[in-house]
Amino acid sequence: MRAVSKAKNHSIARKSLRRTIFFVAAILFAASTFDAYNQAQLALVLILFIGVLSVTLLTGISGQLSLGQGALMAVGGYCMALLMTNQGYSLWVAIPLAMVGSALAGLLLGVSAARLTGPYLAGTTLVIALAIPTLANRFMSVLKGDEGLPVDVGYPPVWFTNLFGEPSYEQWQLYVALPFAAIALFLASNILLSRTGRMWRAIRDNETAAALSGVNFSRQKIFVFVVSATFAGLSGALYGLRGLVGPSVYPVSLSLLLLTAAVLGGIRSIFGAFIGTVIVVFLPDWIDAVLHQFELSEQVSNFMPALVSSLLLILTVVINPAGVAGTHLHKHKHK
Repeated sequence: MRAVSKAKNHSIARKSLRRTIFFVAAILFAASTFDAYNQAQLALVLILFIGVLSVTLLTGISGQLSLGQGALMAVGGYCMALLMTNQGYSLWVAIPLAMVGSALAGLLLGVSAARLTGPYLAGTTLVIALAIPTLANRFMSVLKGDEGLPVDVGYPPVWFTNLFGEPSYEQWQLYVALPFAAIALFLASNILLSRTGRMWRAIRDNETAAALSGVNFSRQKIFVFVVSATFAGLSGALYGLRGLVGPSVYPVSLSLLLLTAAVLGGIRSIFGAFIGTVIVVFLPDWIDAVLHQFELSEQVSNFMPALVSSLLLILTVVINPAGVAGTHLHKHKHK
């Protein structure tokens, strides 16, 4: 029995590794065809993709609705910024430590919210997201209030430039984000295909049935919060490397953006998480390209991306709740 389980775990790992290698190759190919601006946008896609994965795991797979993932991103961002600016750590050390800090925050949140469900859980996490500016100003001497903490992504190491040449600032952002996004994809894929993923789906579908089958749903709820917070913290740390960590960088709207991306792409799918992230990052540019054909006021032009995103979200929920990836999987199953 143990040998069968071990063989199955190896099979899951190989499948996840193939997905990850294909993902990295596709990103590198796309980056080679993009200009500097679109390389920066692609780096943003990778960063937010990790955050959307945190929503996929927490809400899509385990059924725990959170409106506070932006706050967990802020925890990762602030931990990383403090370690880099105050302690002088390199980003390669500060980011993993920031993930640990975010995991601890997820543990506290999970223990506090283990008995909450639905709107009560959503409301609790939303309050946490709203509290970020207050906390930043309350601990002004450390977190620097609304001004925030400046962060510098730095320069590539000598061995990197010797091998690949001197990258532009946008390329370096992309190269920093890519390995972390690849690791996040590999881990998320393993979780979804593993026994842990099956337990989370059982809790999402029916807590009572899951408990009767031997699943400790309280423990698993806490665990999924820890894992989701770790992903969100990693995303938040990378997000801060764009130059600043502060309340304005992690507003409540960031949590809603992650949830929107997850729903548009397919909230129960890793592929959907990536597709949804691409949509929300590049949608403003696509809309701007269309609006250039018309003579509209600047106020209307600035308002259009949010309006279109909202309409897409409503249409997805009403017409196609499974999202883009969910529709593809549904069709594939019935071929």
